[in-house]
Order: sequence, then C-alpha cells, then structure tokens
Amino acid sequence: MFFTTLVAILIWMMSPTVKGFVREDLNAFPLSEYEAHYTVNWLGLYAGESVHKLHRQKNGHYHFEARTEPNLQFLPYHYMESSDFAWQAGEILPQNYFYNIQEGTRRKKGNVLFDYQSHKIRSPQTKEHWETKLTVGIQDKLTQTLSLRQALLKGDTTLNFIVAEQDKLKNYNFVILGEERLNTKIGVLETVKLEHISRKGHRTTMWFAKKLDYLPVKMAQTRHGKQVAGGEILSFTPKQRP
Repeated sequence: MFFTTLVAILIWMMSPTVKGFVREDLNAFPLSEYEAHYTVNWLGLYAGESVHKLHRQKNGHYHFEARTEPNLQFLPYHYMESSDFAWQAGEILPQNYFYNIQEGTRRKKGNVLFDYQSHKIRSPQTKEHWETKLTVGIQDKLTQTLSLRQALLKGDTTLNFIVAEQDKLKNYNFVILGEERLNTKIGVLETVKLEHISRKGHRTTMWFAKKLDYLPVKMAQTRHGKQVAGGEILSFTPKQRP
C-alpha cells in the first residue's frame, strides 16, 4: 500500500509554463505540454523514476499520464495512470481516468468515467459497478493537481478538493506552511511549502515553485515521525505552442 500512496502524491506533479512561453489567449489551457522526470526514493534509497507527460489531443482536449517503474528488483511494483479531460470556460472537466497498478501479486485495472449528460460518475470495473452523482468541481486523481495549482495561482488559501477514485469520493485538504528556497536539478527556486495529512495521520509535504506557476518540485512523506518516501524533479521539458 505504500507505493499506492507515494505514486498518488507523485502524480500530482503537473507542470506549468516556463519563462518565455506566450499563452495563445485567455481561454487557452494555462499549462504547457511537457515531459517531466522525477526520482522515487524509499527509506533513503533511490527506488526508481516517475515519468509524466501532458499533451493536447487533436480534438482539443488534453491527456495526462504518469508511469512509475522501480530500479530495485525486490520492489515488485508498476504504475500506469492517465486522465483525459477538457478545459472549458476556465474549468477542468475530467472525462476518463485510467489506472493499471501492480503491487506484488495484487493488480488493479480499470476506469473512472465522468458522464456530464447523465451527471454520473461510474467505475464499471469494480465488483458492484460503483456509481455516484457528478457535481461541479469533482476531479480525478490526476486533474486534482491542476485544481490545486490554479488555486495557488489565484492566491487562494483554502485548498480543499473532492476526488473520485476507483470506488469512492475522497477529500484532499492542504495547508500552506510557508516559503522556502530550494536547490533543484532545474535550478534554485523560491517555493511554497504545503502539507497534507491523511486520515491515518501520515504527513505529506510538497514544495511548489512560484516562478514556474507553482510547479511541484519536491515531496516527502512521514509516518510515525520517520520519513519513508520522497521524490524530486530531475528534468522538465515543455513543448512550445506554435
């Protein structure tokens, strides 16, 4: 279960525009297409990398995916998650969240579908074919990151989000701890430091680069007072729009 939590945090790391990038218009999606690489650390060991890609599709919607693989043979895990979503009138509308997760002998694979005509969220691969009401603002596990970053860009201090997971709705709450300067692989960055505390009391701390539209560049997770997991950005390559 540890790597489920770790990757759920790492996939929050969505990328912003970079210096010199010019947005097409006020209605354009405010994030550039990109590919980013992050480290995955476990108990102080380098355990693998997570690769994230965001791109615009031919129909004008967007696709984001995150893939995490281990570099240690005794860690039998594999994560592939993706989200297709639309950007309309300044709102993120998730459409299809896909997951394919392996943790040892356990495997989970399926979709969470957002049906705006019937106002329903469905997860047809679950045993009971989970379904719930779709209301404004509900995100999936990937698009939640975008909502968090946009709230920071607007200067919001109340950072609470509802996320549709495989067979339930969950609340994600964040608290701003302050500011900190970090030396990263992509340069020295002034960051805002946030914290999320799970229902079990596990603390996850994240750092968001201010000059990069709050790009997350580092995370650390603590359990019972001991840091058990972490991740830092290795590279960020945006794709300029023509």
